[in-house]
Amino acid sequence: MYKFNNSNPPYKKVCIGIRGQYGDIIMQEPGLRKFIKDNPDTKIVLAVSKKYKDILPLFHNYHSNIIDFKSFEGYNDWPTKEDLQYIEEQKFDALFPPDIPKHKENDWANRRHITEETALMIGLDCDTKNITLNLPENLVKEPKTAAIHMFSSKWPGGIRSIGIQKQTIIVDYLRRKGYKVYQISSPNQPAIKGAEFPKGTYYDACIRVLKSDFLVSCDSGMPWVSSAYNHPTLALFSSGYNSLVSTTKNWHPVNPNGIYLESHKADNISIYKIYDAIDKIIESTK
Repeated sequence: MYKFNNSNPPYKKVCIGIRGQYGDIIMQEPGLRKFIKDNPDTKIVLAVSKKYKDILPLFHNYHSNIIDFKSFEGYNDWPTKEDLQYIEEQKFDALFPPDIPKHKENDWANRRHITEETALMIGLDCDTKNITLNLPENLVKEPKTAAIHMFSSKWPGGIRSIGIQKQTIIVDYLRRKGYKVYQISSPNQPAIKGAEFPKGTYYDACIRVLKSDFLVSCDSGMPWVSSAYNHPTLALFSSGYNSLVSTTKNWHPVNPNGIYLESHKADNISIYKIYDAIDKIIESTK
């Protein structure tokens, strides 16, 4: 297995980036922030895998120490021949992570929050669970709109997605409350009746969410994006996703404007609890 031989600090130039998936890329922000604080003179290339490059614009106005952005060809097969050539040409002092990151403990969520775990996995540390990004420029809010994102990356399998029937009920409830609803999903996922289904990149979807009054989502990357801006969010989590942990509290975002509901299977969360949470978010965003 490939592993880059990191030099000791002080560093002139490093490459930082967990490479994927979308939520993980956002989760690394506290570790990135701590690294910049501890290494104020180090230049950084922020890297992701090519299949997740659409999220990079969220970091374009992050910090002046980031001098470039890189989309690696490989993900599970990282580094490819092309990736290795790039790494050699750049003459980095260190890579974070230096190899393919993995959890060292299966029950990590009993021990630490996922932002802390993500930092450890890429060779960094962090001193906060909060995620902070600067709002994209020229963002214009669209009042009386809500975004829904309730198919996880495992759909149609897994236990994190919300079923089509329940999604339709939630959309109908939002519309009765006077909201235009935008569905944030991959093009290959079913369209939910009553919701607008705009196409575009993942970055476009992020902008659509941030323009809305609030987000209703399953456990996916999007609640992590919304948490980086304290955007009002209701997220429905599955505690059964990790059978070694009894609660999702250590793998859902820290967001003062977020409400997180959980059940062993996310689709089993009571619709009445969902209605109540939506009402609370609507009241808080008036």
